[in-house]
Amino acid sequence: MYGWAGKRLKVYLSEGKIVKEPLSDEFRLNYLGGRGFNSKTLFDEIKPGIDPLGPDNVFAVGVGPLNGTAAPGSARWTVSARSTVTAGLGDGNGGGDFSSELKFAGYDQVVFYGRSPKPVYLWISDDHVELRDASNIWGKTTRDTHNLLVQELKDREIRELCIGPAGENLVRLAKVFANVTRAGGKGGMGAVMGSKNLKAVVVRGTGSVKIARPAEFLKVLKRDYEKLMSSSWQKVFREQGSMSTLRGAAMRYSLSTRNAQSGYFEGWENLTSEAFERQFAVKHRGCAACPISCSHYFRVKDGPYATHGESNEYGTTYPFGSKCGIDNLAAVLKIHTICDQLGLDTHSTGGTVCFAMHCWQEGLLTAKDTDGLELKWGNADAVIQLLPKIAYRQGFGALLAEGSFRASKHIKGSEACLRTLKGLEISALYLGPGEEISHGLAYATATRGPDHLRGGVGMYSWGMSRLRDIVGGEEGEQRLVREPRSTEFKAIVVALDQDYSSFFNSLELCTRVVTRLRGALEPHEQAELATAVTGVEMNGDDLMKIGERITNVERAFNIREGMGRKDDTLPKVFLTEQQGPWGPTGISEEKFQAMLDEYYQFKGWSKEGIPGKQKLNELGLGYIAEQIGAV
Repeated sequence: MYGWAGKRLKVYLSEGKIVKEPLSDEFRLNYLGGRGFNSKTLFDEIKPGIDPLGPDNVFAVGVGPLNGTAAPGSARWTVSARSTVTAGLGDGNGGGDFSSELKFAGYDQVVFYGRSPKPVYLWISDDHVELRDASNIWGKTTRDTHNLLVQELKDREIRELCIGPAGENLVRLAKVFANVTRAGGKGGMGAVMGSKNLKAVVVRGTGSVKIARPAEFLKVLKRDYEKLMSSSWQKVFREQGSMSTLRGAAMRYSLSTRNAQSGYFEGWENLTSEAFERQFAVKHRGCAACPISCSHYFRVKDGPYATHGESNEYGTTYPFGSKCGIDNLAAVLKIHTICDQLGLDTHSTGGTVCFAMHCWQEGLLTAKDTDGLELKWGNADAVIQLLPKIAYRQGFGALLAEGSFRASKHIKGSEACLRTLKGLEISALYLGPGEEISHGLAYATATRGPDHLRGGVGMYSWGMSRLRDIVGGEEGEQRLVREPRSTEFKAIVVALDQDYSSFFNSLELCTRVVTRLRGALEPHEQAELATAVTGVEMNGDDLMKIGERITNVERAFNIREGMGRKDDTLPKVFLTEQQGPWGPTGISEEKFQAMLDEYYQFKGWSKEGIPGKQKLNELGLGYIAEQIGAV
């Protein structure tokens, strides 16, 4: 077999049993890898209505056919389960070297069932697979966990996925971490691992990935590397990482500030990538097979926020910087390293903390409620003290450990301060004068909850031929960008981009390196890479069809759990089109609902957002129709 390893592990934690199982041709060809494998597995094996923190939840780790090769940006992995936050399908995507190592060991997927009676970790060393006692690493930070595993296994080359104290304490904001600095699992994937008494998945592989057409692969590889490295956008990402997006948002008056009360943050220049590079950056680092190396080691040498770590990102700087009113970059970096070591998702934790700050502003919380912490905008020291309270469920932190949506039920009058969709915190949406109106629809309809990585103009594959045909050629494509507040064709862009995201997340390619920037690889180019590696003939349309299949499976999962049109919405603060000090903000309810209708129609779904029987049959998913009441 080429590309794929062709096997998965099924780990029955309650019984301590491990089963190796071959992957069928149908499964591989219809779902590609990582995200697709996991979503299909979860739909088939999770019963509706189960407790996400109970033993009946299923936790899946998936990688793709390009992992372990030299394909650019092929270092991602996906973890999936029923979300502890949305109660729908949850997944997270991370980078590093774990995915390659799992492939070298000979596996495409690891699926966990049940709950271990005691803390354990899974040790994978090629054909040798066993559950091992994790009592000595239970309670440890992600960094200490990694170091102790290296000592115990006497191998510095191990790669692991693990949780910190937040996951062990079933904090709904907990994430999964790969070798300390790479993370995935928004929506409580870390809490699912904790609920199963699963501390880590550790792997060491000595094999390799077989390439079906080596000469063809090298030819395509050379072309793709040249294309990617010639892009000016790639140079920006190498030098500045994802923080490069902050300046643009600020200049468009669309930088979410103080819990999206404004789109302009007066201290934004202190948080930019330029400020980071000038003061704290040490050197670049990349994931496996990365030609860009957008991550940075950093060090704050002295002062109250002295720290060191890697990969300060948009995902920390937005939620803990501008959204919390903090303009001290050293403090933000300190918060970043604390979250990483405790195993907290910075998007959701930052969103929950700024919700609490908003409640403080409105007089809904006082020092009596917050263990004496003054949650004023910009109070970084209070945030730093609050984070361990959240991770260990101590005092006021125990309430915030449930996330802002659930916390609001216990804070009278706080609903207006919420910035959640499907119960999950919104990362950075503002819908300011220069922000794409399509992002609102993308956030509202993403299958895992509000998602800045799956949909919207400026995020789709530039040059996608099908999109150009729909919008009127290159001129139409450029008009989409020039007119951010127009709703014309935006629903179709979102629908196509979500399918696009589904397939490249299943190939496990990096959003930044390969897919999202001008000069990125188009679907047909990604198909040529996949064809050369696997030997299976694929084109761009084939990949888009696979992506559409995956999106529909995920939507069906959520429909089966009771979600529908009522959940595809935005907080009221965004569903009001008004003139702000720097231009129009928000979108009217009427325009939003019209976009939603257009989106459903293009997808082949009903007015209530249920995938239609005809569409499901077309995608080979006819068996799903009865389960979700499709017509």
